[in-house]
This record gives sequence, C-alpha cells and structure tokens, in this order.
Amino acid sequence: MKSLISISEMAKLHGLTRQTLIYYDEIDLFKPARVDEKGYRYYSNYQIPYLREICFLKFLGVSLKEIVTHFHGRCPKKEMALLEKRKKDVLREIARLSKIREAINQRISIYEEVTDADTMQMQEPFIRPIVVRQAIFKEYIQPINKENLHLTLMSLWREIFKKEMAPSGGFGSIIKMASILSGEPLKGAGSCVFLSPWSTEHANTVGIPSSHYVCMYKYGMPYDMTHVKKLMDWMAENGYGLAGDIVDVCLLDTTFYKTPQSVDFCMLQAPVNL
Repeated sequence: MKSLISISEMAKLHGLTRQTLIYYDEIDLFKPARVDEKGYRYYSNYQIPYLREICFLKFLGVSLKEIVTHFHGRCPKKEMALLEKRKKDVLREIARLSKIREAINQRISIYEEVTDADTMQMQEPFIRPIVVRQAIFKEYIQPINKENLHLTLMSLWREIFKKEMAPSGGFGSIIKMASILSGEPLKGAGSCVFLSPWSTEHANTVGIPSSHYVCMYKYGMPYDMTHVKKLMDWMAENGYGLAGDIVDVCLLDTTFYKTPQSVDFCMLQAPVNL
C-alpha cells in the first residue's frame, strides 16, 4: 500500500477534487490501480502521466466523451487528429468572439455619440464626414405609425437573424432624396438596420455612401418630418444642396427613459457636396 497513492493525494497532485476522480472512474476514463475492501481507491505512480495527459486535453477544451474514446485506442497519429480537430474548433470560436468584440465596440460607439451630444446644441446642424455604410432596408408598413414602424424594423431584424448574430450597428430610417425634393418626403421611406463589416449578403442591402453630412440631433419619430424640414431650411439658408437620401439614425430608443416617452433620440444625417 505504501507504493500506492490515495485518491486524495492523486487529486491534490493534479489540482482536482476527489469527486472528479470518482467520476472519471465511473465513466471508465481513469480507474484506480486498486480498490480495497472498504472501497477506498488507490493509484500507482505509473498512472500520474496518464492523468496529467487527461488534464491537459481537458484544459484544451476536449470533451470528456472524446477523451474516453481517444484513450481506448490512443496513438500519436490519433492524438494529432484529435488536436487538429480541436484547433479548428478554437479558430471558429476565436472568429465568433471577434465578431462579439466588434459588436460590443459598435454599440459602445453609438453610446459615445450620445454622450458627445450632451456638449452639442439640440437641433443645431453641424457638418461631419461619415464613412460608407451598408444597411438592409424595407419601406414602412402602411399606414405609417409607431406600431407599424416596430413591425417594419422587426422584419429586418428577423432577416439578419436568419444568417448571423444580432445586429449591433444600430438602426434608423432612410428618407429618399427624390421624395423630399418632390414634396412627398415619406414616399418610399422606410426602416433600415446597419450591417456589420462581417455581415453576409442580403437581398435588400442598400449602400449609404461616404460623404460629408449635415447632421442634427433631435427627439422625434422618423415619420415626423418637422425636423427634416428644419434641416432642409438650414441647408438652403447656408447654401448646401442635398446630395442623397437622408438617414435618420436612432441613438437611444425609449427603453432608456425613466419615464414613459413616445419619441426616440436620433440624429438626422443629410449628405451634401462641399
């Protein structure tokens, strides 16, 4: 018995619990060298490298089921195949986590915009360069009201969910330049969800070009054209012509308000040629 190691000693040596070694015995992964008449488990010194390898594979994320199968016919060639498989799994997980990290960064950038807005005058236009963006777009469900706005937006979210993780680049509306200039600004207008750089191709993707934009913060719903008119009036007074569709980006929806609110905090963005 002196040449054998108790279950407690073997567990402590490998940073495990007694319960873990009992479970390994039960699943036929790592059995004791001897069990005495009282049911106490003992292990041989020669078993230490074996358990060390089990711990190593488990640290790599290999499942116990795979380890059990692997050790029933273990050889260097099979271990290479096992590790190659695990490496592919890890690379897929790294790619998934990278997307999550970027999604977090995108959402943080939206909230940074909100905090920056505290230093700006509300409904006071300013000019900002904005890089090219991609979004999926759908015309508002008729009649245009708050309920149908939510329905339009959620149909776009479902479209994204079919192919990728939840969109993190935010959402808003697109108001067509031709409709604005014709005096019917809501004609052809609709909701949009901004796509991430890794997004897959969607049938209803639209490009929002890189440009200088006249921007203006506002509280309101995207189908209320009061703020669009004010922005267009300011542009006309200052000699700026509209060069494309106006984007109404939602920065904070009503879930952030402590009291019931009926409008969102948004930024109107009107492309212009300088």
